[in-house]
Amino acid sequence: MKGKLKSAIVATVVGATLLTSSQAFAADVMFTNSSTTNSTFSRASAADYAETWATSSNPAYASYGSNSDGGDCTNFVSQALYEGGGLAFNGTKGYNRNTVDWYYYGPNVPPATNPRTSSWTGAHQFREHFAVINGVGGKKAYKATRYTSQELSNDFQPIYDELYRGDIVQHVNSGGHTIHSQIVNGYGPGNDLKVAQHSINSGTWNKDISLKSYVAYGSWIVSIKIKL
Repeated sequence: MKGKLKSAIVATVVGATLLTSSQAFAADVMFTNSSTTNSTFSRASAADYAETWATSSNPAYASYGSNSDGGDCTNFVSQALYEGGGLAFNGTKGYNRNTVDWYYYGPNVPPATNPRTSSWTGAHQFREHFAVINGVGGKKAYKATRYTSQELSNDFQPIYDELYRGDIVQHVNSGGHTIHSQIVNGYGPGNDLKVAQHSINSGTWNKDISLKSYVAYGSWIVSIKIKL
């Protein structure tokens, strides 16, 4: 159990290449921004929001928990950043160029009257906005670091040391598509991380889920720190 609250929002993404156990552990730092990036963001408050709404839906927001909507996971994570952590919207209402902006004013995407951006609800678009995909993206976070799932299966300690309560975890399949988003809400026995999530089925909406149990969910894990 960690003796103090950690201090950075991190998104995690899973991709395709695996290392063998004989290869050295080498996390790939994808980019680092200024130490003052998103300095007013509150990590603890983002985690608190996630714990409050982990098993239910905030009525101020639409829910995208059906199969046709693609799941509510990233909508939940975005709410935690904005409503909980106080992270400001990016962009202007009604002006959305895919992942350039990040905001929610209503359930529909522009040019609807009450718009939201694709990066608010789409896991892949969220990653492109806050980090990078194939080296290209908004880089709105402080820092992004990539791990392979094989690395973390062999040694979970580096990501345990990296992630903080309030950090975000995304999973990307072997084809490189981001398929799920979670947020760290605590620390578990054996240096594990606990995560909260929404998904397609509300029966899977929960908190205190073992992140170790999700390491093999995809192939890459990328931590994205919103704030230093």
